[in-house]
Amino acid sequence: MTASEPLRAGGESAPGAARVRATAIEDPRMWDAFVGIGVVVLLVVAGFAGDLPSIALGAAGVLTVGAAYPLARRAMLDERPSTAFQVAAIIATAVAAFAYPPLAGAQALAAPLLWVSSCDSIRRAVVANVALFGAVLGAFLLAGGDPWLLATTQSLSFAFSMVIGLWISGLARATEERDRLIAELEAAQASIARLSGEHATAAERARIARDLHDTIAQDLAAIAMLAQRRGADAATLAAVEELAQGALAEVRGLVAANAPVGLADGLPVALERLGERFAAETGIAVRVEAVAVELPVDAQAALLRTAQESLANVRKHARAASVGVTLTADGSGVRLEVADDGRGFDRADVRRGLGLQGLDERMSLAGGSLEIDSSPAGTRVVARLGAGAA
Repeated sequence: MTASEPLRAGGESAPGAARVRATAIEDPRMWDAFVGIGVVVLLVVAGFAGDLPSIALGAAGVLTVGAAYPLARRAMLDERPSTAFQVAAIIATAVAAFAYPPLAGAQALAAPLLWVSSCDSIRRAVVANVALFGAVLGAFLLAGGDPWLLATTQSLSFAFSMVIGLWISGLARATEERDRLIAELEAAQASIARLSGEHATAAERARIARDLHDTIAQDLAAIAMLAQRRGADAATLAAVEELAQGALAEVRGLVAANAPVGLADGLPVALERLGERFAAETGIAVRVEAVAVELPVDAQAALLRTAQESLANVRKHARAASVGVTLTADGSGVRLEVADDGRGFDRADVRRGLGLQGLDERMSLAGGSLEIDSSPAGTRVVARLGAGAA
């Protein structure tokens, strides 16, 4: 005597009950059909009671359950227990069973509704079902049935009903817990996405700042130095024009978010051009030795910008006579070295401005490392990218 499907709508404590009540509210027609069909079937059964008083009493009990159903339905919609319906359903079912024993099948109609009308209280549902099966047992005994057989049948029916009801209630609670965890996971993912977006925005701003410093700012500084020379000749003007054109190209490249300017022909060619331009601007001898390497564009850009920043520091601080730029590759990865014969510096005494900090951050973001060794005999900057960067 169970109602495994209707029991899905009740019998669990919060928060599972919230999901059950929400299901009933979303489609109360399921309960309407369940009660309607059940009442019709039981009325047909009552017609076989034999004598008119038994038929009338049995039908009255069944119709009372059906007529009281709106109370349970209202309780489902209002999410509150309905004691009045429970009392009416228990008494009416017992009366129907007393009038005609086969009408004890009304328990299958009343039991799930008792669970539903108990809302989020499992205790109330269990007590109501105990009262229901006990009342039907009493009706059987009053009708003169075998006490032991009836007690055994009702006990087994009640136990089976409780097992099914509690099991389905546990499933509902597990479903509710799963949905809660999914909601928390989605919220966490949304938070991670938001934080990731903020981090990506900050990283992009830092990258643009480094690119502006490493390229356009250096070109503008060189233009300013050339403009301050006395007796500017055609070569100086040509150098100014070339630097201005390079700065303009860098701006367009940054705005268009294309590959960094100067890498179209590969990193070795870009380093050769960088060295030639640096020598023309400063008069410092530059030796470039670069082998072809297979690297992603971002990794090549990181190495090119490292070389640019290193040469910019040589121009501003080193007072060097010559600079060597070397790009090599082996099984361990790619190595870029920029070495000068200038006066060097003590890193402990140098405030880490945008240049040195940018070098470290750029190589770190590219998955590589940076070493800077400096002494009165010169400075050596070594940037390494592991084989995994290729």
